[in-house]
Amino acid sequence: MARTKFVHNPEIAKQKQADALTKLELGIQELLKSGDWQKYLRTQSRFHNYSFNNCMLIMAQCPHATRVAGFSKWKQLSRRVKKGEKGIRILAPIVRKLDDDLGDPDANTRTLVGFRTVSVFDISQTEGEDLPQVDTSLSGGDLGLWEALESFSINNGVPVHLEASLSGARGYCQYDDTGKPIKIAVDPMLSPLHKAKTLAHEIGHSLLHSCTEYLGHSTRSEKELEAESVAFVVLDHFGLDTSNYSFSYICSWQQGEDAIANLKASGQRIQQAASQIIDWIEGSFATGA
Repeated sequence: MARTKFVHNPEIAKQKQADALTKLELGIQELLKSGDWQKYLRTQSRFHNYSFNNCMLIMAQCPHATRVAGFSKWKQLSRRVKKGEKGIRILAPIVRKLDDDLGDPDANTRTLVGFRTVSVFDISQTEGEDLPQVDTSLSGGDLGLWEALESFSINNGVPVHLEASLSGARGYCQYDDTGKPIKIAVDPMLSPLHKAKTLAHEIGHSLLHSCTEYLGHSTRSEKELEAESVAFVVLDHFGLDTSNYSFSYICSWQQGEDAIANLKASGQRIQQAASQIIDWIEGSFATGA
């Protein structure tokens, strides 16, 4: 069978990208109107290696998606896309190598010059061999996540302590005089699930916020939104549901004329922090690690 040939039309490609960005903005607007921020967070927990923008595009086109990949990637995994399935369109970066100052085209200098649309497919659109599951060796009431999160934080240079009498707080992140996070404390009287959630929340602060930002926020601020969202994404990824606690104030934050811009900015930061935690845990706590 002859190989299918595709003709690249810059104008059509540009329009498709514009359409995708419009779809993204409309999806965010609907998210804000519906108060359905948790819908995005659940999607993000499934696709922590995708950007915020692409998570929104996946959610808008295939709300039931659980695991997506390109046509070739599925082939590598011994699965094939079912005949007639329509791809989920997302954005992929276009990176080009530049000549250095001396005109050397082999210099290792690359720059982002734009984006193009590509297709990915959900596992439900494919058939073939079952996918291997990562065994993170987690168990117990919190599925072993406390230990994994504690190890991540220690590896990141921030030791974790159990401290009673936190003056009503469930945990905190302490910084030194230079603004560097040096300690996380969590109330030992919390349930195992709540302790893990609180630790993930404080780790979110330690990864995302400077000392000035951390000490200056209120409980309804952008910083609390980011930290609690990181906690939800991480725990949801590992099968732990904190929605009854987390959603009550996460969803209440969406307001103000700059809500869409702020939401997109927070989404990118949440994705990066959650992905850093998830990737480390799965890499360090996998079978044989």
